[in-house]
Amino acid sequence: MLSPKEIAHYHETGQVTPDYRLGDDVISAVEQRMEALFTSRPDLDPNFADSLIEIDKSWLGYAAYPDILDAVAQLLGNDIIVWASNFFCKKGKGGKETPWHQDGRYWPIRPLTACTVWIAIDQSTPENGCSRIIPGSHRERRLFEHEVDSSDQVVLEQTLSATSMPAVDPVNVVPEPGMMSFRDVYTIHGAEPNESGTRRAGLTFRYMPMSSYYDRELATELGGLPQNPFRELHLVRGIDVCGRNDIYRPRD
Repeated sequence: MLSPKEIAHYHETGQVTPDYRLGDDVISAVEQRMEALFTSRPDLDPNFADSLIEIDKSWLGYAAYPDILDAVAQLLGNDIIVWASNFFCKKGKGGKETPWHQDGRYWPIRPLTACTVWIAIDQSTPENGCSRIIPGSHRERRLFEHEVDSSDQVVLEQTLSATSMPAVDPVNVVPEPGMMSFRDVYTIHGAEPNESGTRRAGLTFRYMPMSSYYDRELATELGGLPQNPFRELHLVRGIDVCGRNDIYRPRD
């Protein structure tokens, strides 16, 4: 699915948005399910709705979509776990800011290797709060210092400290509906609030290689999202290489 040039771009910048896109029928179905979810669960925050697969196992079918896994396998290898699933649905007005951060700051995966796949439901633009990355910020394979921002104007509390911010111009990530963005776990990224009047929605899945270990005790120590110590780990391709992960097994 990913061309050699696109793979090279991912390793060079920490993110790639390939030309490939999912069909209109797939995106339409995702959008309808998203709207039904928010209608049935008014307690969920549209800015960041977490644990979709835990709420409804049918979301796993999208996480295991063969074309997506083919691309993830090119980046992480053939033995793949999906361990988190989220909606980011910024309304046309009043959407929250996503501060600059690295996902790996609070992901308890060791060795720390992982990839986020953002599936665009709407067109992402600078005006409606598209994702922005600091290209190349992943290459040192290290976590920078973060601080806590507990205001109600941000989606996540973890924010990169000002002294850790590289002196590199941000790059906007602007996928069209059906397109996908693949992002490395170490890549610094964020997003401005949406004040455009146009919704910006995306579905994300978080993948890790089966050779890494999801450490639930470490998840408690790192803080971050309260769901992290309790994530369901779903083996969506390959075999259990690590042997330490408690892979989700449905009850009979």
